[in-house]
Amino acid sequence: MLIIEANKVIDIVIGILFKNKRVLIASRPPLKIFGGYYEFPGGKVEKGEFTLEALYRELNEELKIKIELNKVIFFTNYQIKREKKLNLNFFICNSWKGKVYPNEKQNLHWVEINDLSNFKILKSNYKVLKMLKRLRSFK
Repeated sequence: MLIIEANKVIDIVIGILFKNKRVLIASRPPLKIFGGYYEFPGGKVEKGEFTLEALYRELNEELKIKIELNKVIFFTNYQIKREKKLNLNFFICNSWKGKVYPNEKQNLHWVEINDLSNFKILKSNYKVLKMLKRLRSFK
């Protein structure tokens, strides 16, 4: 766990779901901060929870799917330093059980990596998008 004195760090898990050379993006709720922007699905790690447990829970809550933890690959992480410090942990998932369903009424789109620029994507995802564009091994 990452600890910074005086300011609490909030750990976030993010799933990059791949299917047929496309990734899943979800809209943020209109009344939340950055409402209307798109992001990869995920959420906060709860106290005492491991990151993979949080990823499993968040994707089940948001999308009604159960990811196969033994097939999840840690991709990258980085921090955003604002009034709250966020530690973003990105994971690649290309295997799950269930049909992806917008359980939180979010708009979902399966998009090719090069077409993500057509969407209003959260700035915190730009670094990861650049890395994904360099990958050629995912189907």
